[in-house]
Amino acid sequence: MVVENIISGAKSVLTMTKDLLKDKKDLSIKLGYPTTNYNLPIIYGLLGKKIENIEDLKNLINSLEINEEPTLDNALDAGVKTLICAEAIEGLKYAQEKEPYKPPYVGFIPDEVLRDLGVPLVEGKIPAILVVIGKVGDNEKLKKLIEDIQKRNILALFIGDIVKEMESANIEFGLDKLLVPIGEGITSAIHAANLAIRAPLIYGGIEPGKTNEIIEYITNRVPAIVVALGPLDDITLAAGAGCIKAGVPVITNNQVPEIKGALESSDIDNIVENALKMKGIDVKITEYDIPVSVGPMNEGERVRGPDMYVELAGPKSYGCELVIVNKDVKDTVEIIGKDIEDIEEGSRLPFAIVVEVEGEGLEEDIAGVLERKIHEFLNYIEGVMHLNQRDNLWIRINKESYNKGLRLRHIGEVVKTLFKEHFPIIKNCNVKIITDPEVVKETIKKAQIMYQKRDERARSLSEEDVDVFYGCIMCQSFAPTHVCVITPDRTSLCGSINYFDARAAAKIDPEGPIFEVKKGQCLDEDVGIYEGVNEVVQNTSGGTVEEFALHSALKKPCTSCGCFEAIVFYIPEVDGFGVIDRGFKGETPYGLQFSAIAGQCSGGKQVEGFVGIAIEYMRSPKFLKGDGGWNKIVWLPEELKEKVLDAIPEELRDKIATEKDVSSVEELQNFLREKGHPLMKNMEITEEVPSEEIKEIKKEEPIEKPEMMPTSSMMGSPFGFINMIPPNTKIVIKNVKIKAREVIIKKRI
Repeated sequence: MVVENIISGAKSVLTMTKDLLKDKKDLSIKLGYPTTNYNLPIIYGLLGKKIENIEDLKNLINSLEINEEPTLDNALDAGVKTLICAEAIEGLKYAQEKEPYKPPYVGFIPDEVLRDLGVPLVEGKIPAILVVIGKVGDNEKLKKLIEDIQKRNILALFIGDIVKEMESANIEFGLDKLLVPIGEGITSAIHAANLAIRAPLIYGGIEPGKTNEIIEYITNRVPAIVVALGPLDDITLAAGAGCIKAGVPVITNNQVPEIKGALESSDIDNIVENALKMKGIDVKITEYDIPVSVGPMNEGERVRGPDMYVELAGPKSYGCELVIVNKDVKDTVEIIGKDIEDIEEGSRLPFAIVVEVEGEGLEEDIAGVLERKIHEFLNYIEGVMHLNQRDNLWIRINKESYNKGLRLRHIGEVVKTLFKEHFPIIKNCNVKIITDPEVVKETIKKAQIMYQKRDERARSLSEEDVDVFYGCIMCQSFAPTHVCVITPDRTSLCGSINYFDARAAAKIDPEGPIFEVKKGQCLDEDVGIYEGVNEVVQNTSGGTVEEFALHSALKKPCTSCGCFEAIVFYIPEVDGFGVIDRGFKGETPYGLQFSAIAGQCSGGKQVEGFVGIAIEYMRSPKFLKGDGGWNKIVWLPEELKEKVLDAIPEELRDKIATEKDVSSVEELQNFLREKGHPLMKNMEITEEVPSEEIKEIKKEEPIEKPEMMPTSSMMGSPFGFINMIPPNTKIVIKNVKIKAREVIIKKRI
């Protein structure tokens, strides 16, 4: 029966889509979501077809047919065609309406958001993505469902009547809550499906159109499950069949013929747990004996002034946080000074938190790594906002959590529990929470001495001082051939793991994804090629990558996963580099945004001319050492430039362009000449070129304008930039010495 329903639903959607397109007279209307590099991702990913306009879409949709023979294979194929039609309908909305979705609905989710989710998904902080469609119909069951989702820190995308049910129950939405309402109609579910389709394109480096590889990737690596609730019509069933075919399983509280691991039934009370089982996901839930919730779902919470019960430390008071590795540590929580129940509402208190830890293998170097976890753990607590670190910390507790009974002793218990849970190497943990003003002042003095010692050691350490680097393969769950190599001079691409973090992680969890790498003999000091690194890279990439240069974007650059904070990209016209960061919304001098450039080097690919980096790496003395370092940087977004200004040599600061200075490569060239950038000296010509030395420039065929930046195949030639010239363009070559008999430009087949 379900097979017939699916086929019937697919036929209805196909007919609806054809009728919708039939009335479209202007076939030149451009299509494609505005915040992605993947056009209409379902169609582009599964079929490899880039739908540029309505004419392209009409041709595609009119070519689709539904096989009505009631077999499972036909039903699943019909489901995929349902997804294609839904993408077509939604694509038309975005082409014709400025804002097709109004709050609380978000519609299409940009590439940028998917990339931002990469690190928490890889780390397991977000263990799964649930696509919840339909209606619960019972307020208490709804609240339990949301509670089950939140306490596991699952990202949930909602479609249909359940959004209005959540509004009526006063449940807060938002990406910071990991509860995201996508849309009201069933075709809006495509924005959850195309999120899954983009994962193999962005992180897996799989080319659009390689359908089987994309489906295999989603099946094995993307932790997404559809939860279908309440009565299901034929179109919803057809969309669900498309998801199953694409590698996303479906679970429902309806009775359906089960396909183990692909289509299953469950009562709603256990549907979240059973959904996770379908993907083999096990989430440990820690219960706390405190009056508020605890977990990553509270991390984005902010406490404004009017909602504040008490402020601890902060700009109008003082405080610090410190972790000390010690012996004979008590496993307890101590309060030194007043708890917040003993002060007036709206008060500010000095505040210090000192965590003493004991365990076999714990070393002082690990203390700084553990200390940074205090920020994360305090933000896990409902109603608590923790900002900054060390002796600049700033904490607020809101009235609601205070009125529920939250006190400082509860906060201490949470910190103690989380330290021992996250770091099994810790045997005992003593948390001291201090509000006594004099004791806080004494603690700050002690902490500042320890901070200084740690910082001096970190700043003085370089690759030459150590025999061991660290590898991280955490992102291989999404990018199978990627390995990150972390050294004293090179932070992980995501920016979250420095050398000491990696060292601590490898000690705490020897079987984990971060491990020692014996650096071995240095084969090339300038670009940073090491024998031991190459051996590990070959092994961990399955032989796909044979050699890494740690400090070059042009010669055997490191692979890039997709979680990188920024990208270095080569600009052949000036023989220099631009750097674009994830937070920059504008365009490079090539007219491309971050997502477009990221598509060139993510997915564990090694692409000469492009490399993903952490912003902190730009402060390293070995930053792109093999390529000329800061002397080769010619363009940065203004905000990024300000962020790393202290790392830029003073004589170069006004010679590096931003988006405020230039908007094209030609303008960039002029800017660099006017400012006297060091690279321009290399392009000065001492003599004119006799015209007879240039025999002929032939343009045999029109060259299609490329969608991306020049790739590694262009880097070996001084004429690499010619590959980027659009058709019917006049080529004017000035001030360049050319010694070539003939330059023939051909279209690549």
